[in-house]
Amino acid sequence: MNQSTITTDANRSTGRDLEPLFAPQSIAVVGASRTPGSVGNAIVSNLVFGGFTGTIYPVNPKAKSIMGIRCVPSLTAIDEAVDLVVIVVPAPAVEKVVIEGADRGTRNFVIITAGFKEIGGEGLERENRIKKLAKDRGLNILGPNCLGVINTAVEVSMNATFGREIPKRGNLGLISQSGALCTALLDYAKGIGMGFSRFVSFGNKIDFTEVDLMRSLAGDPNTHVIMMYVEELSSGREFIEAANEITHGPNPKPILAIKTGRTAQGAAAAASHTGSLAGSDEMYEAIMKQAGVLRVETVKDLFDYAEVFEDAALPRGRKTAIVTNAGGPGIMATDACIRNGLSLSKFQDYTLKSLKFQMPATGSFKNPVDVIGDAKSDRYRSALDAVTADEGVDQVVVIVTPQMMTDVNQIAHVVGEIKSFCRKPVVSCLMGMADMKEGVDLLKKHGVPSFQFPEDAMRSLAAKNRFTEWTRTPLQEYRQFEVDDEALERLFDAELEAGRTQLVEVRALEALQHYGFPLVPYSLAENANAAVKAAEEMGYPVVMKISGPKILHKTDVGGVKLNLRDEASVRKAHDEMIASVKAKMGDDVEIWGVLVQKMLDPGKEIILGVTRDPKFGPLLMFGLGGIYTEALRDVSFRLAPIRENMAGEMIKSIRSFRLLEGVRGEAPSDVGSIGECLMRLSQLVTSHPRIKELDMNPVIVYPQGQGSMVADARIILSKES
Repeated sequence: MNQSTITTDANRSTGRDLEPLFAPQSIAVVGASRTPGSVGNAIVSNLVFGGFTGTIYPVNPKAKSIMGIRCVPSLTAIDEAVDLVVIVVPAPAVEKVVIEGADRGTRNFVIITAGFKEIGGEGLERENRIKKLAKDRGLNILGPNCLGVINTAVEVSMNATFGREIPKRGNLGLISQSGALCTALLDYAKGIGMGFSRFVSFGNKIDFTEVDLMRSLAGDPNTHVIMMYVEELSSGREFIEAANEITHGPNPKPILAIKTGRTAQGAAAAASHTGSLAGSDEMYEAIMKQAGVLRVETVKDLFDYAEVFEDAALPRGRKTAIVTNAGGPGIMATDACIRNGLSLSKFQDYTLKSLKFQMPATGSFKNPVDVIGDAKSDRYRSALDAVTADEGVDQVVVIVTPQMMTDVNQIAHVVGEIKSFCRKPVVSCLMGMADMKEGVDLLKKHGVPSFQFPEDAMRSLAAKNRFTEWTRTPLQEYRQFEVDDEALERLFDAELEAGRTQLVEVRALEALQHYGFPLVPYSLAENANAAVKAAEEMGYPVVMKISGPKILHKTDVGGVKLNLRDEASVRKAHDEMIASVKAKMGDDVEIWGVLVQKMLDPGKEIILGVTRDPKFGPLLMFGLGGIYTEALRDVSFRLAPIRENMAGEMIKSIRSFRLLEGVRGEAPSDVGSIGECLMRLSQLVTSHPRIKELDMNPVIVYPQGQGSMVADARIILSKES
């Protein structure tokens, strides 16, 4: 089979240069105010007390100065073209300010003001005019209805927000759609001692989107981890491509995201299994997985994950060593290790000998290592020296419980020293709060992530392992198969011209045949004689199904007969089906004939499907097939088109994948043939936007090397391409 490929470079888009937004040399605050507690006052205050290294121009025609800085009455009164204009005037006046700034040569604007599309009506019209203005004049506009932007780099020190907190300098870059959440995140980060490199609230996304901001943070050398809060994505495909670039290559950066809206209010009515199973959250979950983005549930997880990534060391694998001074927490850590997909390291003989020589006899030398409750820093040092040197250890979790003889600070210092020369991830778990605070601070100074409880430590380490495995998986190409697109389009045209948007089975199978899917041998027979001939040519036993343009639910009208083994049974089944269908649907029902199919040998039943999201496009589905599809809902989704390796990820991600691997002596199923079907389906729905929904259910999968067969299919077309 000949195939061509679409290279990954062909799907990459260039990012916008947003550095002037993040690193301006001059800022004008239009709407600056002398009134304490006002937004205009807070922004000037944050710029001044945040140590902004550039020039500040408060714009207020009624004030002489604000915080000792001379005011100007308008942008036209400034002698130079300002790099960045921050706008806090009422919504009706914003457009005029943007035009005034653009006329003076400014290309970068932050619109703090609310009162745009979020209120509808006039606000939406106002926003659309500014959006057009940005496009026509090549402007960069952040907002409106946003908190602002922060860059803590020493050479910039810009806090152009109205938040109460001036963040600590660090390596976390945050992008948030919610300004209110931003203020909460700043306060939370301050409380746990974490800092930011860049921090941006983008509001209504009037001009550039989260994808533009992602690319910008990826290019910032001070940003090591990208954190996101999103309510919606502007483009699933662009998000996936940008994230793939960021998380691969010579300097991959992790992307952590909170996406709200996990709970569905109920999927819209759909005619296919795929459509009924795919909701908004399934779409976003698919996009995040396809992009290599680590989706988190809570703000706490967001910062926990970020903390393990602040340590640049990446694990070689999932083998984990645990060192503890108490048995109970060691068991908790072991349970959390396995539950989160990690594994316990099996120590080498030399490690065991070292531990036995240096540890008290009452301790435990196997993983987890229990240095027992009276352990001081020297015993922790000995244990950690041994396990970190073990070639079978990929990462280490150190647990300390506050006991009478425990010197937490000395132990923390030892852990920090060992981490300084260890190239493996080392995380600590200082269980407690009041007695542990100083030790936690010491660990942070040494760059050792610290958690209160083992479950948090293991969950975060597991996230780091998933990211590491993702970065080491090369981005594969989009395969292209030789197909007959013209014949397929003619088929769709004929169906739509006849007023049919839902293709009956025989037409759906014909469509799939044009794309090279492995189909059960079939033939449409106009009468009993033709049915017998078809059955004899393909070989008994056979299945017969009624076929007609209005007969969509064949079983309900007695239109399906199974396991027909000879001529007599075929003739009898034919006559019985015709009679049953006419009795239930009327004598004038249009019948094309009967679909004769080869009766297949038993195999594993799966479903492949597509539903088309109006915003993001075609969403592929894979899962357990037959009658269990909706009962178990064990399915996975990805946005088409998919790369070759993503088909395999789809298949492996369902809970029942073990059934395909082979259980209790069964041979493993032909997973490769499923993957090829998924890639053909991806090409089909990407190339033919008139396909609204599609199901192949069931697809029968045989043992490895024996392929798979599509037994039934349904296609729903849209009248609009």
